[in-house]
Parts: sequence; C-alpha cells; structure tokens
Amino acid sequence: MTKNEVKEKPAVSHTPSSDFAKEVEQEYGGEGIMKCIQCGMCTASCMVASMTDRYRPRQLIQKILLGKREEVLTSDLPWLCMTCRLCEERCQEDVNLSEIFHAVREIAAREGHIPKVFQSTVDQVLEDGWLLKDAYSDFIEEDREDLGLDTDLNWNDEFVKKVKKRYFSGGNKK
Repeated sequence: MTKNEVKEKPAVSHTPSSDFAKEVEQEYGGEGIMKCIQCGMCTASCMVASMTDRYRPRQLIQKILLGKREEVLTSDLPWLCMTCRLCEERCQEDVNLSEIFHAVREIAAREGHIPKVFQSTVDQVLEDGWLLKDAYSDFIEEDREDLGLDTDLNWNDEFVKKVKKRYFSGGNKK
C-alpha cells in the first residue's frame, strides 16, 4: 500500500460535549474546558480535595462536560476552589480549572445561585468593609498602636465605596 492509498482517519474527539460545556466555554475563563482529558491530576493536586472527599475538581469538570447544568450551578462545589492553581501547574493539557470554576460561578451568580455562606460573606464586607470587625478589640487596638499602625479602621469605608461603585453602580470594572 502506498502513501496515497492510505486513507486518513478522522480525528476522534474523546471529550464529551454538551450545551452547558459550550456555554462555559463561551464565558471568559472557560475557554479551555474542552481540553480536559479527565486524568484526575487536578484532584490529586488539590488542597481542598485533600481535606474532604466531597470536593473533586475532575468530577466537577466531568459534570460540566456531561451537561449537568442545574446540578453544577446550584451546588456549592464550584465556589470551593481556592484558586491556588496547583492543579493548573500539574495539568498536562494546560486546563485552567480555577478560571473555569470562576466562569461557572459567574453563570451561577447571574442566575441567583450563590451559596448562602458566600453571599453572607459578601454582604458583611459590603456592610462594613471587612469580615473581622466584630473581632476588633481593645487588645488589637493597643497592638496596632504599639506597632505605629492606625487604630481607626474607618479606612474600610472607602474600600466599600470603591467596591460598590465598581460592581454595583456600573463603574469601570478594570
């Protein structure tokens, strides 16, 4: 058989495809989802996965690829990624999981699927600029004073104003 007689086999894609995977792929950060070959290196590298059997990045990507849209968007699992990027450093296909999970969180947030614990954290920051305001004590104030740091933490008000302007008042998002 000569070279010309050999028929080229069409490339076979082993990546499951779904409308949801395509939706994530179109979202900023989700572009590389179809490159995942489901090797599991992300889960083996994940600090969160090492602490709980509940969080498995590979399985979350698999659910996206298989089109389990509602299950993924209403779950708190995409919100558990710490964006440490260890999975990305080890991924042989250069899949950027933290960006994919960010894209999924964007879709979920647009549709009102924000886990209560995350929403309450955001609400607390928007209310007073930081999460530990209730923990601020006379002892901490004295320590800050001893270190020559400002003991009046009202500077957080400016931070809150900037965040609200940027994300809630149509301000510049760059």
